[in-house]
Amino acid sequence: MKSFEGEDALLGGIRWIEGTRACSGVYVLDEGKIIVDAGSMFGLVDELLTLGPADRLEKILLTHAHPDHVEGVAEIYQAMVPVLFVHRVAREHLRLQKPPYPEFFDMLEADGRLEYLEDGDEVETGSMGPLQVVHTPGHTAGDLCFFNEPSGALFCGDAVLPSHLREGALLSEPDAGYGGRMEDKRRSLRRLLKVPARHLFPGHGEPVLRRGMDRIKLSLLALHRSLRPDDPEGAWVETGVDLLEAGWTEEARQCALKAGESASRRPELAALLRVST
Repeated sequence: MKSFEGEDALLGGIRWIEGTRACSGVYVLDEGKIIVDAGSMFGLVDELLTLGPADRLEKILLTHAHPDHVEGVAEIYQAMVPVLFVHRVAREHLRLQKPPYPEFFDMLEADGRLEYLEDGDEVETGSMGPLQVVHTPGHTAGDLCFFNEPSGALFCGDAVLPSHLREGALLSEPDAGYGGRMEDKRRSLRRLLKVPARHLFPGHGEPVLRRGMDRIKLSLLALHRSLRPDDPEGAWVETGVDLLEAGWTEEARQCALKAGESASRRPELAALLRVST
């Protein structure tokens, strides 16, 4: 279990249990009272017990309902009795899991241990301050991110993944079976441009410290490139327009310059250059 206070004192309440390709990572907050995602690993409970007794864990926050972020609950509930928090859409996706998981989540809900989070809610964490809930559909329709403003930490599941992760594009792409849509993903990334994230804590790969917003911007560029494989200039222009609308003027200007097209050939580039200079 890795901690981050050596990188930034404001991250002292965050610990990371690393996942694998087939299993998401798990973030442990508030000295073991809260976890973000449950992974699908064995030995998770043993890791959590190093922070205190079994009754310490109070809340599980799910970024979305894919099995590699969820199946660890089976081990957790053999030893602990936290409340599971999900978006309402993700709750329906939990019914898509293989047996016996759908029945298990039904039992949790009947027992009052499954609750819903909506966009704009806050989750109290104690010493870290609240986590702001941000609904970010795209990868799935029920994706949630959790932002801790005091530290600048954004727990983003698979909505944004680090660039060094070789399979990041595949792991982050929209899953139509879970309601994922590319246009929703674009809107969500545009929204995240306005969240003052400094540190990115993704579902897969290493956390991105101090350059979290850069990774969000690059993810938006990658999305536009995937939509315009034969029009690289257009991808730069679309990214620049999104950045400009979010207030990132200098970055928008750089995108306009990268586009390398004459204003007469691309009117939207002319407008972008006028506003961003």
